[in-house]
Amino acid sequence: MNNKYYCAKPTKEQLEWQDAELGVIIHYTLAAYYHDIDHLSAEAVKKCRIDTINPPALDPEQWVLAAKSMGATYAVLCAVHGSGLALWPTKVNDFSVSAMGWKDGKGDIVQEFVDACKKHGIRPGLYYPVANNGYYDINAWKMRDQHRTEKYQSYLRACEAQIAELWQNYGEWFEIWFDGGIVPPEDGGIDMYSLIKKYQPQAICFQGPKANPNNVRWVGNELGAASENCWATSNVGEASFSGLIEDEPAGRGNPNGKYYIPAEADRPNRDARTSYAGGWVWRAGEDHSVIPAEELFQHYITSVGRNSNFLLGMAISADGDFKDTEQFAELGRLIRENFGTPVAILKAPAMSENKTYTLEIPEGKEIKYVVIREDITEGQRIRSYTVKVDGKEIISEHCIGHKRIVPLEAPVAAKRVELIVTEDVGDHAVRDLAVY
Repeated sequence: MNNKYYCAKPTKEQLEWQDAELGVIIHYTLAAYYHDIDHLSAEAVKKCRIDTINPPALDPEQWVLAAKSMGATYAVLCAVHGSGLALWPTKVNDFSVSAMGWKDGKGDIVQEFVDACKKHGIRPGLYYPVANNGYYDINAWKMRDQHRTEKYQSYLRACEAQIAELWQNYGEWFEIWFDGGIVPPEDGGIDMYSLIKKYQPQAICFQGPKANPNNVRWVGNELGAASENCWATSNVGEASFSGLIEDEPAGRGNPNGKYYIPAEADRPNRDARTSYAGGWVWRAGEDHSVIPAEELFQHYITSVGRNSNFLLGMAISADGDFKDTEQFAELGRLIRENFGTPVAILKAPAMSENKTYTLEIPEGKEIKYVVIREDITEGQRIRSYTVKVDGKEIISEHCIGHKRIVPLEAPVAAKRVELIVTEDVGDHAVRDLAVY
């Protein structure tokens, strides 16, 4: 064993999250109705007549079914977005579904979402940002030096109360999203780690507090594309993790990082260049910005196929439904068609003396992809590798991790595939080697 390198290990929850691979993040927001509240403030929010909002097709089950058609195994709901509108009947303030015209103010979108997830086998997640809230006139990016002000501290008490409602009353959350990260308590923020331990200790936390063992990190862009070598380990503070601008170091991670913090690659389902709010929020007349499923499939390969999870945005319309169901269904079809059943697979092979794994391919079968999964129970121990098809090298890189998808330039009728581990940290293990 080479003791030169440190090898951080995942928690049971992080392993389950990486196996989940594919999720959605659902945006049903006030901005779908009021497009002039991009720069949120209490003044702008107060002008919004939420009592007139009564979407005829609002159905969280339709959202969940669309996600399932794509192959998603988990879904994250934005329970509050930038305006501060709560999608559940919060008792903390009067800016929630209780004031909407929908269901005469007696509805609960969060509950219907959770019920739909349970019904259809999707793991529910939750997005609750602390950084921005128009209702409370909070914009953290403008208040970086004001975290100890009475206004901000009062706002944090409201956040704590709403978090308690969400984390106590709706069961276990699979993933909790902290957009923009968390201001630590020593800098005037909430003691979020104590709340996680109290209410949701099993939850995976996107950009969660440093002490939390079940954190995951931002991939460094909103393009659904991980770095060629995207390590599941990192050192806190090596990258900003802010989500405001692309951050390549955050995406790459660090093979010798102290913390096991795998990456999540998010992107909207509509083109950020040609649609409102970067593609995350629905707007009428922007059907041209719906990204072709074939393009999203390539992002699946550059995210899930590069040791990160893929989180695809769902922009919910002003009618309350998800309009881009054909896009999701086609993406699901492409994933199943290409990765449904392997042409050949080598499961849990024993490590050979020369650290080479050979997969024989049935005669006459063509292959388009080589897929490698490392056994990461004890951490990422493979540090470099080469793949050969019939003796020809097709890739020589460093990171495998949970899954590595290697596309071939063209389909080929091959006889064998070899995986050669050229550097490792101790006794590595291969979960499986497959071709599709």
